[in-house]
Amino acid sequence: MSWTEHYVLDTPTLLAMGGDKQVSGLIHAAAASDDVRLWVPVLCLLEAERQRAGIVDHVGVLVDVLHLVDDDYAMAVTIAELGRAGVDFGVSAAVHTARPNQTLPMGGLIASVAPEPYEGLGVGVMDLNR
Repeated sequence: MSWTEHYVLDTPTLLAMGGDKQVSGLIHAAAASDDVRLWVPVLCLLEAERQRAGIVDHVGVLVDVLHLVDDDYAMAVTIAELGRAGVDFGVSAAVHTARPNQTLPMGGLIASVAPEPYEGLGVGVMDLNR
């Protein structure tokens, strides 16, 4: 039995695609392995697109490797709850996706080039700066 590793890519990580060796390496590892899955919350993708036009198209080319997580009511609840505590929407969407849910019953790790906002939010983070 193989164990699948699940990683959630947040807004800063999506913005780092194509120029960051760690991010590129993670994407290549997922493309070459059935044991690594990469998840992208739609809200994180839209935030990245707002900051740099063309990110949606870039992710579209990688649709076989980067799996989109649609927003739903449960995600809206998480975003609203964390938002009241001052957490930004993209971070909240990544937290929701990394927590155990219908798509990822065991949850996953947030793979981020900006791990600091996740401290104290109860999710695992892989710091892509190391």
